[in-house]
Amino acid sequence: MPATTDIIPLFARREQLLEQLYGGTQSKAALAESLDVSRSTVDRSVRTLATAGVVEREQGGYGFTLTGRLLYGEFRSFSEQAESLAAAQQLLSSLPADTELPREAIVGSTVTYPESTAPYRPMERHVEMIRRADEIDLLATAVAPRFIDAYRERVMEGTLTLRAGLSPSVAERVATNHGETAREMIATGGLTLRELDQRPPFSFTLSRVGDTEYLSLLIYGTEGLNGYLVNERPEAVAFATELFERYWTETTAWSAEDSRVSS
Repeated sequence: MPATTDIIPLFARREQLLEQLYGGTQSKAALAESLDVSRSTVDRSVRTLATAGVVEREQGGYGFTLTGRLLYGEFRSFSEQAESLAAAQQLLSSLPADTELPREAIVGSTVTYPESTAPYRPMERHVEMIRRADEIDLLATAVAPRFIDAYRERVMEGTLTLRAGLSPSVAERVATNHGETAREMIATGGLTLRELDQRPPFSFTLSRVGDTEYLSLLIYGTEGLNGYLVNERPEAVAFATELFERYWTETTAWSAEDSRVSS
């Protein structure tokens, strides 16, 4: 069996063939057809993999050895995770290297970036989430007026329950520019608004749509929203839930009578 340093490059070179075998035993003819290569090419590839001890001849064609199947499963999992992290690289580059953001929050996510022809697409994706959600927990380091309008519409019609924790700077802006809106929303009972004692590392929401929960990261830059990431994997939701509750416990609550929102 070759060393790990040899197996990983081998898997990377033969990934298409290995992916076919991961679904079960394949004949040489079936492999050649699905990969659109000659049988001699398949022969060479299979011989290399057999020499490495990861593929063997079986009745009806070729398949993984036990070691090969287990190794390729790990390689496949790593590749999927690496692709997710690479897709989010532009978004993650906006955050400091020591930001508390585990890979579990990123792996399996969908990332939307602004484009020259659609600069507000990340914002539109989040508005869509607000309009779909039954409940939202929010920690905000920034907030766009368009989001406030979307939250207000849903809360005032009684279709959304919102818990919003605002960083001190955001709380000041909301009180100054949207105090009346905040008062109306709080009065309905659909909004619980608190000022955070500490600024979170990024803005995010935990949204519940029916029986499904979503983590949404909103990463802001000097030009606005740099990107929008959504992840419904349980590991990502668990991270968001723990982080929200940790910050939520260290807050100052606002009421409809609070002088900051009643003026």
